[in-house]
Amino acid sequence: MWHDVRRLHEHHGEVPVEVRILKLAEEVGEAAEAVIGMKGLNSRKGVCRTREDLLDELSDVIITAAVARCAVAGGDVEAARIHFERRMEAVTVRAGL
Repeated sequence: MWHDVRRLHEHHGEVPVEVRILKLAEEVGEAAEAVIGMKGLNSRKGVCRTREDLLDELSDVIITAAVARCAVAGGDVEAARIHFERRMEAVTVRAGL
C-alpha cells in the first residue's frame, strides 16, 4: 500500500497540504452520502446506494488520508507509515486489545 501512496503523492506534485486535507473532508462527505443513500434517508432519492458504494467511498477516505499523511510528513512515506503504525498501536492499546 505505501508504495502506491508514494506514487500518488508524487503524482499530485506540489498540491498544498491544505488542499489535500480539504479533499479528505470531501471524501468523508461522500461516504456520508453513501450511508444516506443506502438507508434511504433522503426521501427525494430513496435507496440509491449500495454497500459496495459505501465500501468504495471508505476506501477513498483511507487512500486520501494516507496521501495527505505523506504530504504532512514532507513527502517521507516511510515516516508517514511509521507514525501510522505507532498510532494504530496506541489506539488498539487504548481499546484494550
